[in-house]
Amino acid sequence: MSLIKNIYIENNSHHRLGITPKEIKANIKKVVDHMTNLKGYELSLLVTSDEEIQKINLAKRGKDKSTDVLSFPIVEKDLPEGYKILGEIIISIDTMRKQAREIGHSDKEEFYRLLVHGILHLLGFDHEKSAYEEKRMQEKEDECLQLLLG
Repeated sequence: MSLIKNIYIENNSHHRLGITPKEIKANIKKVVDHMTNLKGYELSLLVTSDEEIQKINLAKRGKDKSTDVLSFPIVEKDLPEGYKILGEIIISIDTMRKQAREIGHSDKEEFYRLLVHGILHLLGFDHEKSAYEEKRMQEKEDECLQLLLG
């Protein structure tokens, strides 16, 4: 059983993106199911402002700046085999929109790019480890985005 524990989108911004929480949950499930063989998992998603993500980034990582996406994996022991609490993903809708304009694609596409990036971090991918890991993570991002956006 998969449980998307919390999806909290401040100011109902998902309406302006044309994405419902139900669609977000279904797409999270597609990505996690594609990347793992977990029988069940939990994760939380927060979509917030640059101001709020900056506060979180400072509190949790000691970096006093906003960013596009943060991922905080949770390593839990003593859970049933095949079940995992993955962690939390935080996306700044302000930075997401700015990046979408700069890159030249829709807000929805950028949202899913950031969401997939966050999920891959929760699954143990880390583009900052090495050039090889960066390339590997990018390939998996592209694969997952193809699955979601066609």
